[in-house]
Amino acid sequence: MNEPFIFQTLPERIAALFPEIDSDTAIDLLHNNDEYGQLHQRKGELTERHPFISAVLEGGGPVALSAKEHKILTDYLDTATRMEDMERMQLYFRGHTDGFSYLKKIGAI
Repeated sequence: MNEPFIFQTLPERIAALFPEIDSDTAIDLLHNNDEYGQLHQRKGELTERHPFISAVLEGGGPVALSAKEHKILTDYLDTATRMEDMERMQLYFRGHTDGFSYLKKIGAI
């Protein structure tokens, strides 16, 4: 049996595709931006060397940290935030590029 055709507006289509677009953006940065690659490596190393990070972020129940562990966790969170900032900036610029391309295609510019 054929599925009925469901019309989606452009915002609906973009919303549906956003997880893939977001993933593609992170992969593109990983392969083409040295600073992002270094941050990604640093984040992975911190997680691997310090299992308590996963316990804090994903575990259930109380967790106590030493002053040293707190500093390491802060470093991890700062690294993750810098990566997320770079991803958001990349998505922002991609939006401008896509918008310009769309306006050009429809003859508005």
